[in-house]
Amino acid sequence: MPTRRADRDTVVCGSLALLWLMDAGLQLQPLMFTRLFPATILYANALMYQPQMVAHLLVPLAAWLSPHLLALNWGVATLQALIALGLWVRRTRRAALAVSAGWALCVWVVAEGLGGMATGTALLEFGAPGAALLYAAVSGLLWRSAGGSAPAPDGAEPAGAHPAAAARVVWSCLWGLGAALHLPLVHPAAGVLAYNLQSAAQDQPGALATVDYGLARFAYAHATSLSVGLALIELAIAAAVWSRRWRGTGLAVGTAASLAFWVIGQAMGGVFTGLSTDPQSAPLVVLLAVLALGSGRPRARPSARG
Repeated sequence: MPTRRADRDTVVCGSLALLWLMDAGLQLQPLMFTRLFPATILYANALMYQPQMVAHLLVPLAAWLSPHLLALNWGVATLQALIALGLWVRRTRRAALAVSAGWALCVWVVAEGLGGMATGTALLEFGAPGAALLYAAVSGLLWRSAGGSAPAPDGAEPAGAHPAAAARVVWSCLWGLGAALHLPLVHPAAGVLAYNLQSAAQDQPGALATVDYGLARFAYAHATSLSVGLALIELAIAAAVWSRRWRGTGLAVGTAASLAFWVIGQAMGGVFTGLSTDPQSAPLVVLLAVLALGSGRPRARPSARG
């Protein structure tokens, strides 16, 4: 029903606002004002396994931003806090969603190095295609819904207003991409899995680091079977959303898998390191699942006349 749709969109929008507010707070961590920030984020994402063309684009941007950390961090934090505030106020919500999508794309390019998608080491389990790109996707879906439209007959969802169908397309593309990333097109699957797990372990607290190092050894020994298994699961999650019977199950499995990836593969965004800029992609995948679920009601058909 329209009311339920509006309530759901409001919850998702409020959750997105909280994520932006969290990002603003993370941007003001003390270590963000030291040389560690450009070294471990700006230059690392500009250079680490990036092809030469991408590095030539991103390194000058990193060099231009690095001497201005005070202005950069306070400017970014202020903008992200304003986005959060705009999302909470109904009158400014649509404009804030547009800014949210645009700013997220800028972050995806400059701070996330295109989400590492050109490096050959990106995997969905470890945050690909980048949290900022998912911020942009969720913002775009909500912006489309915030435009409003006339109610459909019998309370059915208006075509073109609620982003459920578009969210399902994004969901399928995301999980289909996740399956495709397991193909060893650039680097061997064993090396990619082990590298990502070891990288995640460096940001993990205590026992979780030990788990990741152990999984890295397991992944290196069983790379083919593990990659094929994960790819098949992700393909099933991508496809299930288009079946009315299996949609809820597919979204639930995808959400649970994302949360598991968030803990094991994404180190919860590295929020314990003092150099995290966001909580990584899993929270955005959960919001995407809520949008993709829709109302569960069939679209109303015109009644026969005569």
